[in-house]
Amino acid sequence: MFKTPNTPLKILRLLVFFIMPLPFTMAQSAFNIYDSEYYQLIERLEVKSGKLSNEFHTNVKPFENTSIARFLEALNDSNYSKVDIWSMNYLKSDNWAYLSDSIVGNEKPFLKHLFKKQADFYHVKEKSYDIHVSPIFNFGLGNESGIEGQYINTRGVRINGSVNGKIGFYTDFTENQVSTPFYVQDFYQEYKSFPYSGYTRRIGLEGNKPGIDYVQATGYVAFKPSKNFLFRFGHSKNFIGSGVRSMILSDFSAPYLNLMMKAKLGRLEYHNILASLNNTQVDVGVNNLVAIPQKFMVFHHLNVNVNKNLNMGLFETVMFGERPFDLNYLNPVIFYRFVEGLIGSKDNALVGADFKLILAKSISIYGQLVIDEFNSEESKKEGWYGKKRAGQIGLKYFDIFGIKQLDFQGEFNYARPYTYSHYSSYTNMVNYGVPIAHPLGANFKEFLLVGRYSPVPKLFLKVTYMNSDKGYDTEDKNYGGDLLKNYRENRPKEFGNYITQGQKRNLSALRFESSYMIGHNFYIDFSYQNRSLKIQELNSQKNNLINFGVRWNAFKTESLY
Repeated sequence: MFKTPNTPLKILRLLVFFIMPLPFTMAQSAFNIYDSEYYQLIERLEVKSGKLSNEFHTNVKPFENTSIARFLEALNDSNYSKVDIWSMNYLKSDNWAYLSDSIVGNEKPFLKHLFKKQADFYHVKEKSYDIHVSPIFNFGLGNESGIEGQYINTRGVRINGSVNGKIGFYTDFTENQVSTPFYVQDFYQEYKSFPYSGYTRRIGLEGNKPGIDYVQATGYVAFKPSKNFLFRFGHSKNFIGSGVRSMILSDFSAPYLNLMMKAKLGRLEYHNILASLNNTQVDVGVNNLVAIPQKFMVFHHLNVNVNKNLNMGLFETVMFGERPFDLNYLNPVIFYRFVEGLIGSKDNALVGADFKLILAKSISIYGQLVIDEFNSEESKKEGWYGKKRAGQIGLKYFDIFGIKQLDFQGEFNYARPYTYSHYSSYTNMVNYGVPIAHPLGANFKEFLLVGRYSPVPKLFLKVTYMNSDKGYDTEDKNYGGDLLKNYRENRPKEFGNYITQGQKRNLSALRFESSYMIGHNFYIDFSYQNRSLKIQELNSQKNNLINFGVRWNAFKTESLY
């Protein structure tokens, strides 16, 4: 039996105690849900402007709706193409409630009360409050290598708004039945959990149409005691970086309870996150009779727009558990590694840096470096197992070859063996059985190419090529690719370790996607994916996946892993 204190509630009480005496003067909104293609539109507009935005820092997502609105209002339409101007108007319509001129997005209402704005199925906006309600659905069918049975069936609702311009809130809920392609089933076999989701029920295991049934929900409140400080509390996700992947913190795992505090001082932005995660590696017996044990994450990220073109950031993460939340980590302005040493803990600490550079109104270069363990003497020795590093370097080229709306992205990611893993399931960089950073975990190198093209407004074409090499364990040997394992056990050697050691597997995937927006956030989608997995000394596995569907207010997740 596991018993942990209601730490998040205690933290919230402390927070309320300290901030209630402060006057609330700033209008507050919710955050825009993270979707890579939606944020790609924002980043394209930022790069084409030739300078970094001070309304938000694009390496830390999601953004506040109010920040997106202020950013859009500051843009000069004359500097952009016809399709870019359409993108601006679409984003303004999506964030109409936070613009200084809320006339954007007016429509003839349906039955007097519905669709008074393009972005909202129903809304009420008064002086003291505003509420926005929209349905969510995603229906699709397809086949996998000629076998019919691929499907997605998502229904739900999204509600957001604000009260007295002081407190913003957001909540969504969806009920889902989704088929699981073979590679998703393989992922489940490795991690005993599914990407992006929490508790899931497996269905259809007896036939050739296996799938999962699950509910998904996020919800939080956000408030500002002053123009320089922001607090958000609830279940949500975070994403750090400008790439397809994040080597620091991504949205790949399930939503988790977190308290986020942000301080913004001119060109400097500081984020502090206290989070309660789930350790599903501990066997609790029968589900719903014993609570899943908690593990905790503390994270802070400091970044600054050095000038109008360069943003640089530093971060630190600590994962711990099997004991109550340590109050030492509540200090938002201290080096966590010092705290860890001070209290004599066995917590898992990571540090690192990231950057983004804009060049010539058409190129952005970005990167990340993660250091999981450091010993100056041992690191000099070839292939020391404790030289746990991960990194990313990427480039985005907008309007490549002078072709308007044709964008290119190239990205390289790697993680050395044993990176992100630790002594126990309470300290590894895993939430609900899934890596909190890169989907491949560790002991891999990956190369991504992405092409995007929007020849006309509302049409989005995307091609993604992925090629990765990863080393997997053999028999009873731990070669450092499985984050769920204790890296001190069954490690074959102290030195001479290298990326892709063990059983090497090469994954090559090509994915084509097309989406057409027939109404605000209402899409018709088509996708084709070719996937080839080559396992060392074994036959390769090849697979084709075709899907067609429609979705409304539902965002797609990255499916290549």
